[in-house]
Amino acid sequence: MSFLSIPSQEGTFTTIKNGKSAEQAGSRSPMDNEDHNDDDDEEDDDSGDVRLIPRCSPVPRKRGHSIHDETAEYMQIQLALSGRKRVSFADTTGGDLVDVKEFAALDSDEEEDIAKWEEEEAKYRKPEREPTYHVQPEFTVPSSSALLQAVHSKKVEVEQISPAENEPLAFSGVIRVLNISFHKAVYIRSTMDNWATYFDHPAEYVQGSHDGCTDQFSFKLSFAPPYITHGSRIEFVVRYETSDGDYWANNSSMNYVVTLLLSYKDDLAQTNDIQEVRGILKPPKAYSMKDDFDSEDEQEKDKAEEAGTSRSGPTAVCPVIIQPEIDIELIEASATT
Repeated sequence: MSFLSIPSQEGTFTTIKNGKSAEQAGSRSPMDNEDHNDDDDEEDDDSGDVRLIPRCSPVPRKRGHSIHDETAEYMQIQLALSGRKRVSFADTTGGDLVDVKEFAALDSDEEEDIAKWEEEEAKYRKPEREPTYHVQPEFTVPSSSALLQAVHSKKVEVEQISPAENEPLAFSGVIRVLNISFHKAVYIRSTMDNWATYFDHPAEYVQGSHDGCTDQFSFKLSFAPPYITHGSRIEFVVRYETSDGDYWANNSSMNYVVTLLLSYKDDLAQTNDIQEVRGILKPPKAYSMKDDFDSEDEQEKDKAEEAGTSRSGPTAVCPVIIQPEIDIELIEASATT
């Protein structure tokens, strides 16, 4: 028995006649009512609308095994009646929205295999090379006489550049300025990205550096990530700030540049091996303009000396032939007898 089926039993339903509906009666005009009164009477007498009504409420169907079965059956009927696609969730059919599954941890040897594999891989893995950093200035500082002349003309000049102790990525410098004001300050404007950004670092006054005309200031700059690769550069200029005005030192408009160089121990070992191999070879012969006028004898002597030095085995010796002595008197005596 389906969900929407109506039980068919004899004597359950009765037939009744149904008159015209109120809407049909109201829609007719008065003239039509007069014309068709006779016809209606005849039709009412002859036949009428017949409708089946149950004498009692429908017989209740047998309840399903569970609400889940009833709902599933209802959903199947709805899907069959409607051809359109519909979205349904598991909870509408009595199911669960979440399906939880638990996995138990099993003892296996995978971790041991992974550890062994890492050990074997570490044996053949190339060790990481630690670089050696070296800072190299791309400019030359002036000598003592030229330095004093530049300080008197420009009021400020870089006096010294040297690598910082125990800091391979840093370097320090000394600035000499002309003492034109008691209140003074020195700043180092530096950049590592070609002046896209820059910073002003204050320099420190060197105590006891005053010699009557000039003073000294010291500073220290350092390379920082990501600018620690081979060929990274730090450009800087010096600004000398006094009560009379500001003065700049920029290496004749070329800026002061310091380059970072990287080297590895393996590279140094290879260069040393190449130098040792070159030391074994014979140095090249020094030629001069007089070589064209050398005699053939001198050239032959040079060839002989080279051939003698190139031979490493024993030299061939010409054999000496010894002739026997013949006694003529003995031969004559034997002839007479």
